[in-house]
Amino acid sequence: MEDMKGSRSITACAAFAVSLLIACQGSVNRVSRPQMGTIVTVTFIGDPATAGEVSAAVFREIDRIEGLMSAQRAGSDIARVNSRASLEAVKVSDETAAILLRSKHISEETDGAFDVSFAALEPLWDFRAPSFTPPSPSRVKALLPLVNYRNMRIEKNSVSFARPGMRIGLGAVAKGYAVERGIAVLKRCGVRDAIVEAGGDLQAIGDRHGRRWIAGLRHPRKQSILLTIELEPGDAVATSGDYERCVVRGNARYHHIIDPRTGLPTQTFSSVTVVSKNPVLSDGYATAIFVMGMEKARQFLDRHAEIGVVLVDLKMNLFISKRLKERVVLLEDMPVHWW
Repeated sequence: MEDMKGSRSITACAAFAVSLLIACQGSVNRVSRPQMGTIVTVTFIGDPATAGEVSAAVFREIDRIEGLMSAQRAGSDIARVNSRASLEAVKVSDETAAILLRSKHISEETDGAFDVSFAALEPLWDFRAPSFTPPSPSRVKALLPLVNYRNMRIEKNSVSFARPGMRIGLGAVAKGYAVERGIAVLKRCGVRDAIVEAGGDLQAIGDRHGRRWIAGLRHPRKQSILLTIELEPGDAVATSGDYERCVVRGNARYHHIIDPRTGLPTQTFSSVTVVSKNPVLSDGYATAIFVMGMEKARQFLDRHAEIGVVLVDLKMNLFISKRLKERVVLLEDMPVHWW
């Protein structure tokens, strides 16, 4: 699973998308700001005279979400839950409770491949430490019983943990929710054509002067763009990748997408991109599919024909939903399997 301390996987996806817009003629406004441990970028068509005011409204809303849901923000709902929920029920905001319930639903429908209680394992996987050493099996085994979404109880607006030492992190859905709220603010301001992107999670509305917005997906092993995807109005894109926060030791790649069932970095894909109409679902599903692996991912996708995916396995083979075929442009010569 993932946290909000670093950008997730397709920073290049939306960043590339918005960089394409700068060359366009017309009032395409692009404003970026560091938030949620990453860079948030708001790109929209509108009056340049009000661009600062409109983008500021989006950033205020995202800062409010971060204030509720960042485990690193002192006094946030999640920080308070992690501090007290093993001892007593902790009251949280309506929004946080709703996101936790949505998270539990994703956990249930993915058989635990997605689990916000993964955060109990975070101290074992500090990839920023200069002397990072993979934890011993015994250390992982000791903390693994704390990871189980079923032990997170949500009653109305109160959250409690069934086991002492549990922790939760919303990094795998909070950026998606921030994007969702950013789009809502833009619509309220009268903006019809825009992209909001937060650390690789994005949603597009409308179009770019009659042409679709474009998102680019980063190559998992190169500093280049693997492919582009034309975005239909309302498309929400999120990617989980093994290349953003990782440490390579010999032939082993240790990265931040942890299988909540084993406590270890998942060795399934190098990149998973999900396209849906809901930023929170795209965010959560991208992580869950990454953890599932190929066979279970195929079964899951058979039940969810409404979403599109771009999967890159560890051998750099591409698996792309047929429903995206007319919208994808490949920029690298790689084997492609259309699902």
